[in-house]
Amino acid sequence: MQLQVIIIGGGPAGVSCAIWLKKLGVRAVLLEAAPRLGGLQTWSPYENLWIPGVQGKTGQQVAQHLSDHAAAVGAEVRTTCPALGVWGDYTVGIPAGSLTAPYLVIATGTKPRAGGFTASARVAIGPGTPMESLAVKGNRIAILGGGDNAFDQARFVAERGGVPVIFSRTQPRAQKLLQEMIRDVKVVTGDYVADQKALTVNGEAFDAFGVLFGFEAVLPPGLAPELDNGYVAVNRLGETNLPKVYACGEITDFWHPCVTTASAHGVQVAKQISKKLAG
Repeated sequence: MQLQVIIIGGGPAGVSCAIWLKKLGVRAVLLEAAPRLGGLQTWSPYENLWIPGVQGKTGQQVAQHLSDHAAAVGAEVRTTCPALGVWGDYTVGIPAGSLTAPYLVIATGTKPRAGGFTASARVAIGPGTPMESLAVKGNRIAILGGGDNAFDQARFVAERGGVPVIFSRTQPRAQKLLQEMIRDVKVVTGDYVADQKALTVNGEAFDAFGVLFGFEAVLPPGLAPELDNGYVAVNRLGETNLPKVYACGEITDFWHPCVTTASAHGVQVAKQISKKLAG
């Protein structure tokens, strides 16, 4: 069967889309730049408490289950296969050449915002694995950011014997529940100056930084769909402004971004494309 859909991105949205397209009889290929499927879940060694019906599984285990499911249904997946560029209607450059299909799905998700910092042994950018790699026991860790991940990671630092201090330029946006879980952690609100080279915040010395500024959309090179506040704009069917180009998951700022909503969005896009192909 001729290739009908190229899916770029192997997180929960892309994998769910690939699984459903396979089951709906549509030939699709999923391209994932990383060695493993699962997207940001591959970064998380923590139990994911937010997936209905799934208990006691870490994000990394959730990622493995997604990969196993794709393999079980025979979905065509290529890992360590980044999309090097997109042109025409629609050809995608890959390390081994190129692929062409009439429909394209962007499921490249998001990446942690660096905010001008550079990752190092003492500077972690983003939650999960980067933060876990920091030596925190007995050390003072500056947590930069005021969202859910900032407070969550501050809690993990404290549990591992570190002393976190949260710096938030505005009133913290984290859920009240997460804030209440670490009442003993110092939270500094207001503008601050963080010096990566000196490892100081407002002149106060720290042993390491945790940069938790949220996430930003990742777009394949050569593709420029209409954006909305930095994320790909889609209608209720997952269609972008580009003909036969769909987007699903966190790259669309789909509310609320998590494994469950991203997976559902991938399913919805798969169903719409199958209906289009059926005429």
